[in-house]
Amino acid sequence: RGGGGGDDTNPVLQKSHSEAPKKAGKGGRYGGRSTSKNVPYTRGGDKGTSQLLTGERRPKDDDAFEAMGTVDELCTVVGVAHAEILADGEENYDELSEYLLEIMSRLFDLGSHVAKPRRINIDDDEEDDDGDGSVVTFETDGVGGGFASVHVDDLEDWIDSLTDQLPELTSFILPTGAKASAQLHVARTVCRRAERRVVGLVDAKVCDPNAMRYLNRLSDFFFTAARWVNYKSGREEIVYRRFHRGAKQR
Repeated sequence: RGGGGGDDTNPVLQKSHSEAPKKAGKGGRYGGRSTSKNVPYTRGGDKGTSQLLTGERRPKDDDAFEAMGTVDELCTVVGVAHAEILADGEENYDELSEYLLEIMSRLFDLGSHVAKPRRINIDDDEEDDDGDGSVVTFETDGVGGGFASVHVDDLEDWIDSLTDQLPELTSFILPTGAKASAQLHVARTVCRRAERRVVGLVDAKVCDPNAMRYLNRLSDFFFTAARWVNYKSGREEIVYRRFHRGAKQR
């Protein structure tokens, strides 16, 4: 080989021979394949299971994960509604932007609770629906132990405040109008689905009933907020049209 040495004398090749291949990161907080920073993949769910905050692993189609996933979906839908409010000018909608931010944060809390329900004291002075003399209670501890009823009260106060500004509702209305209004109606329907996913967990006494109450009231808030956005943007509500036989179909 003209002038150069063989592979054994090439410093670049010598270095590559002496070093073991770099091991790919484990994922998560241990870093990824090419970064030491926290990455969203851990590979732990590649076999169809996932881990609750309690450390227990369950199939991904377990009722708890169905509820958690639907609450997560709802949160992203609310995020889209919030983005529409920002694009339209949040100054036009008073406190609604802040309400939506608060709701997204509470949905994070609700999802954490579903992932880590914590049963505490049994009150022998009250009876549950089974009549066995025990009541499962939940402690709102900031790490998923329960869900505070004050959040339900907040929603009712917000609903009352927005409703006071609206004309009386006398007919079914169609879920359309301003983009933000239509998106809030989408949030309302996803919220109803999230509530249905949580009902079974409450019945099984592994989820705080306040979480279910919150979702129930939240869908009412989204309905009211959707009407209020149309009202604030000067859009007339479009009401349901009863079908009349013989009417022209479009």
